[in-house]
Amino acid sequence: MNIYKKLFALALPIALQQFLSSSVNFLDTLMIGKLGEIPIAAIGLSNQFFFLYNLVLFGLVSGGSIFFSQFWGKKDQNGLSKSVALTVFMAIIFSLPFFVLSLFHPNLVMNFYSPDINVISTGIKYLKIISFSIPIFAISMVFSFSLRSIHKATIPMYVTIIELSSNVFLNYVLIFGKLGFPKMGVTGAAIATLLSRTIGLSILIAIIEIKKLPVRFNFKHVELINLNFIKRYFKYTFPTVGNEFAWSLGMTMYSVIYAHMSTQVIAARNIMGTIEGFAWAFTFALANAASVIVGNYLGASKFNEAYEISKKIVKLTELIAIISAILTYALTIYSIRFFDVSPDVKKLVLITMAISMGFVPIKIFNGLNVVGFLRAGGDTRFSFLVETITLWVLGVPLAGLTGLILNFSFPIVYLFTMVDEITKCFILLLRYRSKKWIKNVVEGL
Repeated sequence: MNIYKKLFALALPIALQQFLSSSVNFLDTLMIGKLGEIPIAAIGLSNQFFFLYNLVLFGLVSGGSIFFSQFWGKKDQNGLSKSVALTVFMAIIFSLPFFVLSLFHPNLVMNFYSPDINVISTGIKYLKIISFSIPIFAISMVFSFSLRSIHKATIPMYVTIIELSSNVFLNYVLIFGKLGFPKMGVTGAAIATLLSRTIGLSILIAIIEIKKLPVRFNFKHVELINLNFIKRYFKYTFPTVGNEFAWSLGMTMYSVIYAHMSTQVIAARNIMGTIEGFAWAFTFALANAASVIVGNYLGASKFNEAYEISKKIVKLTELIAIISAILTYALTIYSIRFFDVSPDVKKLVLITMAISMGFVPIKIFNGLNVVGFLRAGGDTRFSFLVETITLWVLGVPLAGLTGLILNFSFPIVYLFTMVDEITKCFILLLRYRSKKWIKNVVEGL
């Protein structure tokens, strides 16, 4: 199959899955918003805790995907199955602290995010129920990523459609008390989420078992997990967890800095965040697809082919990045009129979005390397160091200096944060061209 067909065959279902998730989250917010400010604040803050969990889990599972893709490229069925088994086990282990905090100490979580007694008490009810969906979500993510690695990305996409449709329906029935059910409000929203995630995982496992897909595993595969494999697994997956955690903290610090600048800046940044997602949705999916395809070639020790394919992917992705940036800025100009904010905030959004979209090709190249090529070759420690150092030595300090001490305007502060991306781009370009990331990490396992 033509490399571009392969890339789009993988990227389109991933992008659609992300788009559907965003759309349903928006519908959830609208439905919960009907209950008033306290419920929407409580669930929103609870989801901040879940967002942190999601990022840590993504780091682990995307690290595990290095092995999924390379074992599949190597045509090693047992290697693939034992990798999935170990990743499921580790995902459950990573879920335990979040599960325990949500179920047994939800007051600690809510007190961290809010001082409001009413928000805390409402959030506690939501977190206790949602806690049971945490390990379910973890297992679903592992199987979804493993299916992508064997080029079956449409299966998790279809399951996501069913899961999210169930969530919307159950939200409507349980939140508002329809079809004979009592009106349960926030409790209903939590039960709906738990049930829909259970439905999604059940269908996913049923499809895998009925179709006898290669990502299945049993006790035989668990017995194949030896100390040598575990050591190598941790060597490549732990840096990806650290990478995502450090990145999420950095993004949090940016939000804190912007929040201390002015209310107008907060409003402008929130509007930007809503619109920017359109520029990242498909390009992020391309990075994930690139990781799978290049990983397959590396696992088969086809190193020259892997590098040549990566060059084609870079050219295509950069072209799409430029088109996405232009279209997203056009959308910004059109949609800004619908936001009920002051002319000053609208001006801040238009100027800063112009800067943001101007740097999209650089940001996408960085993402393509960190999440795509370097991660596919197991070069996760280098990625972790580059992302962490540039963000915390350049990006965050420059934002604090220009925004809080020098009191520069929001567009100027945002422009200074791009020093992080520019520096990272040069370093990643050198690493990419050095070919040091081109490795078969499953050799001898």
